Amino acid sequence: LTKARVDHDRIPNTTRTMFRLSLLAAIVASAAAFAPGSMLPTRGAIRAAKCGPVMQQTTRLTRFTPELFTKLDKDGGGTIDLQELQQASGYTSTDIKTLFEKCDVDGSGDIDYAEYERLMNMERYGDAFGGSPDLRFAVESGLCKPDSVLVNSLMVGNKGLDPVGFAKTPELLDQYREAELKHGRLAMLAAVGWPVSEYLEPIISKATGSADIIANQAGKAPSLLNGGFENVNPLFFIGTLAFTAFVEQTGKGKGAEPGDLGFDPLGLYYGKTEDVKYSYRLKELNNGRLAMIAISTYAFQEFFTGVNVVEETGKLTAPFTTGQPIVL
Repeated sequence: LTKARVDHDRIPNTTRTMFRLSLLAAIVASAAAFAPGSMLPTRGAIRAAKCGPVMQQTTRLTRFTPELFTKLDKDGGGTIDLQELQQASGYTSTDIKTLFEKCDVDGSGDIDYAEYERLMNMERYGDAFGGSPDLRFAVESGLCKPDSVLVNSLMVGNKGLDPVGFAKTPELLDQYREAELKHGRLAMLAAVGWPVSEYLEPIISKATGSADIIANQAGKAPSLLNGGFENVNPLFFIGTLAFTAFVEQTGKGKGAEPGDLGFDPLGLYYGKTEDVKYSYRLKELNNGRLAMIAISTYAFQEFFTGVNVVEETGKLTAPFTTGQPIVL
């Protein structure tokens, strides 16, 4: 890495400018990666637009709402049965039974909130792909194989993005999801910790009289590309590994969802209604995905431009903080 490190003084200004513009474009483009597929034009929507306004109605009002699930789940068990759903929906017994059977993926005779989410989508968008616009778009665009386990998966945040076909079985999909959550959680910590360390480390080291470990790295945080790990106290790594191992081992098997370790010391998750917990899982997943993109951007930006994240961020936020234009 030392030999491969780029000399910042030798990088032409035009190269740095192009790289920064590319980063800005990547940030904007990455946001679209988490947008629901329903926001993207499907083939059917394009055909409807060509046929005039009469053909453009692709959704319909739904009788099923998150609040209805909470109302029906009187015992707080997280599931509802066919009889409860029929009494509250107003559908005929034949219609509701047909819908119920299509949503009861595990055949348990009850539906949990993930299956109820599928029910809401099917009522609104139709039966194809479990009512998921994301899966419909992924399959039609070639981003997901029609026989993939993702097509019938109730996993939260399922966008159907698997063009290579890594998810071959539900068990393997659970392993991938758990790995994704672990990396996402670590990335969220790093996305905050990276710039905070670059900003506060010089201040703290000066106040305590300790060595400034990033001073010799142009103010850049230690990383695989920046180097500098040898300057970090080994006790930090030992403590981090010990804490994560303890949480994982004590929480393993407590939750039904991949990555659920039962770790909720502030009581922000457990005890909430099923729709709230579902939304929390989705938010954690999406923020973790975005954070993984962010820290990768941090690493490559600092390596190629030689400018730390705090300084670069100051340039990007200048119009909002100082009123000055962005200087690339």
